[in-house]
Amino acid sequence: MLDPTVSKPISFDPDGTLWDFETVMRLSTSLALEELADHDPIAASQLDVDRVVSVRDRIANEWTSSVISLKLVRFEGFKLALIEAGRPNDDLAEHINKTYLHHRYANIVPYDDVLPTLTALRERYKIGALTNGNSYLERVGMEQLFDFAVLASEQGVSEPDPGIFHIAAEMAGYRVDELLHVGDSLVDEVIGASDVGARAVWINRICIAASPEHMPEFQIINLSTLIDWLIG
Repeated sequence: MLDPTVSKPISFDPDGTLWDFETVMRLSTSLALEELADHDPIAASQLDVDRVVSVRDRIANEWTSSVISLKLVRFEGFKLALIEAGRPNDDLAEHINKTYLHHRYANIVPYDDVLPTLTALRERYKIGALTNGNSYLERVGMEQLFDFAVLASEQGVSEPDPGIFHIAAEMAGYRVDELLHVGDSLVDEVIGASDVGARAVWINRICIAASPEHMPEFQIINLSTLIDWLIG
């Protein structure tokens, strides 16, 4: 159990921790393809969600920078998908990317435990968001619940680099060893935070097994456990 007297600020990685990003991403991609069908049904007939996601992931893996614009990656993914479908059209790729981004934010629904947990913790702790993604809190209507936000794309450094956890602690006004970070990515978020001296909690909502070489000190399956540990 966490010692509530040790940690001062608490940072959360939004995607996968506060909401189901995989479901939102796939739904938004499907709706983008529906928009594509209205403009180019031939191209749309050559593509499906799995193929578009695969193309996007291929681009992300090929880019060498550790800090990349995921909005740009998504656009390049749609652009390349159209090329591979034999229907190259950069303007249309930009249009369906905008459609995707609209739904990517509009369709976010926090897990049931998120709002009660953040509301309770804010009474005693500074609460922040720390992400390698592009989850702008104001676009999902949750900015009022957070005291600070760290986006890798704006800082030039990303998880698991030690620098991003130092930045989060500095934004909160504390030392990195006083920071508690909560995330769903065991290696990048939890082990990355632990390696720099912060405390870290792995939220493992789907109960997957941790690898022997990456065992988290603290593990939970829902955020409500944090209330029990830190507030009682």
